Amino acid sequence: MSVKRLFRAVFAGVTTGLAIPFGIASLHVLLTPKPLVAQTEVPITEIRWFNSSPKDSWQSIQFIVPNEDNTKSVSGGKLRLYHVHIARMFEISHFLCNRDRTSAGYDWSYEVANGNIEVGKFKISCNLAREIATAYGLDKPQLTVIRRNFDLKNDRHSVEEEKYSIPTLNLTETKISQWIDFVKQLTPIRENSGAEKARSRFPAAQIFQQIKGKTRVAVFLPSRLPLSDIQQLDFDVKAGSQGYIIEMYFGKGCRADDCYFGTVEAQRDEPVSPPSQLPNDTYRSIQLANGIRGTFFNIFGPGTAFVEWHNGGVLYRITMKNGRQQEIVQMVNSAIQAGKR
Repeated sequence: MSVKRLFRAVFAGVTTGLAIPFGIASLHVLLTPKPLVAQTEVPITEIRWFNSSPKDSWQSIQFIVPNEDNTKSVSGGKLRLYHVHIARMFEISHFLCNRDRTSAGYDWSYEVANGNIEVGKFKISCNLAREIATAYGLDKPQLTVIRRNFDLKNDRHSVEEEKYSIPTLNLTETKISQWIDFVKQLTPIRENSGAEKARSRFPAAQIFQQIKGKTRVAVFLPSRLPLSDIQQLDFDVKAGSQGYIIEMYFGKGCRADDCYFGTVEAQRDEPVSPPSQLPNDTYRSIQLANGIRGTFFNIFGPGTAFVEWHNGGVLYRITMKNGRQQEIVQMVNSAIQAGKR
C-alpha cells in the first residue's frame, strides 16, 4: 500500500505527513502477539453519534472525556490518555463502518474537561479504520455506550442510549511505540469557533452602573463575548433587590427572537435547573474557574445553552442562543475571574 494512497484514506483533501509505521504486510510478520498491556478502560463522559441522516456518507460523533490533562500515563506505561482516546475513535469507526458499508467515515469532535475544551476534529475514513484494524489486529471487545441521535417521522427527533461490544485494537507491548508514532502524525483540525475567534469586549463598567444600588446580590459580569468586533449587541438591564437580568440582542432596538443573543442573570435562593427529561437535551456537571462547580445545559428545541453556578446563596446563569459549551464556559470563567462587583 503506497503512502499516497494512505494519505487519501486519512483526510480527504487535507495534506498531512501521516504514515503507518512499516507496511501492512510486514506488521503481521514482525509483530508477534504478546500479553496485552494496552487494553484498558478509560473514563468517558459521553460518546454522541449524530445519525440524524443515515444516508450521509460522513457522520459526526462527539467524544467527550472528563480529564482536562490528556497527557497522563495510562497504568504507568508509555501510553497517554490521548493515545487511548484516539484508539477508541478508530475502534468505534471500524465497528460502525463494518455495520454500514455505505459509510465513508466519521468526523470526530474530541473534547476534554467534560466538554469545556475542544482539542479538535479528526476525520477518520472507513478505509483508514480498516487498514489500522488489519495492521494492529483486534482483541477482546469492550462494552461501549453510545448516545445515537436520529430523526423520526414528521420531523421529530429522538435519541437512544445503545450498547455495543466493540473489539479493541491489539496494542501489544511491541506495537505501542508504533502506535504512539502514528498518533503523533494525526493533526487535529481546529475550527475557527467562538473559543478562538476575535472576541468583543463586554461593556461591564457601563452595565454595572445600571445595576449598582438596585440589587443586594454580588454582581458577576463577563469581560469578553464570543463575537467579532463588528458584531454589536444592544442591552436591556433590569435589577431588583434579589437579583438582576441583562438581556442581549443583535441590532439596535431589535427585540425579535431572531435578534436574541443571550442573558447574564442572577437570582437569590434559586435552585439549579433540574435535569431535562427530553432525550436530545444535555445536562452535565462541569468545572469552572477558581475550582467552582457548575452545570452545563443545552436545550435542543429552542437551541438555548446555558451554564449555572452558585455563589453565596445566589444562582448565576449565562445563556447563549445556539451557544457551544466552550464559548459559554469562557464567558462564565471571565465573569468569575473578574470577581464580584
